Amino acid sequence: CQIVTGVPIPPDFTTFWTQAKQQGFTPKIASIGKAILFPQAVAALGDQGHNLSSEVWWSPSHPFKSSLSGQSAGDLAAAYTAATGKPRTQPIGFAHALFEMAANVMGRAGDTGDSDAVAAAVAATQLDSIVGRIAFDGTGLPPFAAANVSKTPLVGGQWRLKDGGGYDLVIVDNSSHPNIPTGGKMEAIA
Repeated sequence: CQIVTGVPIPPDFTTFWTQAKQQGFTPKIASIGKAILFPQAVAALGDQGHNLSSEVWWSPSHPFKSSLSGQSAGDLAAAYTAATGKPRTQPIGFAHALFEMAANVMGRAGDTGDSDAVAAAVAATQLDSIVGRIAFDGTGLPPFAAANVSKTPLVGGQWRLKDGGGYDLVIVDNSSHPNIPTGGKMEAIA
């Protein structure tokens, strides 16, 4: 087995990965959703988290800006880190985008107390946000999801050990969204 992929919870993956390494199992690629979303979960693996791969749905490198503040993704991530002293995480962009969407929808709904008007405004959303375009127009979606889903860009990343400790999530594949810059190439796990 040269590739491992899955969507385990962090404690299950930490146990699996630690035991796999103890037994000499080192696949070339391990692409894990959910369990390695946050840098703290990868840091818990010590240096064994180097080059683990995962999906990246938002990063400071994403070329989008906030419709509320005008901040770039990089500026928003830096502001979060400056205000909290914590590293940025992918959900930061989406939490901000929720406020962007709320302001946009309520500004277009007319009567914000009318749930039908608000629902119609949500359905008609065409918003360029910090996470990309938000629209419920069915673009790029199968028919069953077309009315209730907005698809945002997804690229591939790998966790890389930083000089001085800690990890950085580096975008290594942007083939489906070339406007999102890469920061490196995909590397095998050593």
